[in-house]
Amino acid sequence: MLMNFIFLLMFMVPVVALCWRIVVSKTRAQWIRVGAAAAAMISVVGAAVVFAAASAGSFYLLAWAQRHHGNKRHRTISLIAAIVGLVPVVGALATGLVFAGTAA
Repeated sequence: MLMNFIFLLMFMVPVVALCWRIVVSKTRAQWIRVGAAAAAMISVVGAAVVFAAASAGSFYLLAWAQRHHGNKRHRTISLIAAIVGLVPVVGALATGLVFAGTAA
């Protein structure tokens, strides 16, 4: 139960970072903000339902950080949040691979 709560909190890190980037972004391209909001919503729903959908926020943050027209300080925070958000996905995949044959 505690591990599920920790995974859920780790999935929320990219959501918080996306919401923060929406607010502090000075970009004139509004589609970036709309995409970030959509990725945050998919991540929130996905964190409760499916691991693959929960990683949408992390992948969007990685894509946003790769843009050349951005603030480097915000880029660093985005990359850190994306990595933290992907940790539960990697952990779930590793656990599934390790314990795949032990289920009764």
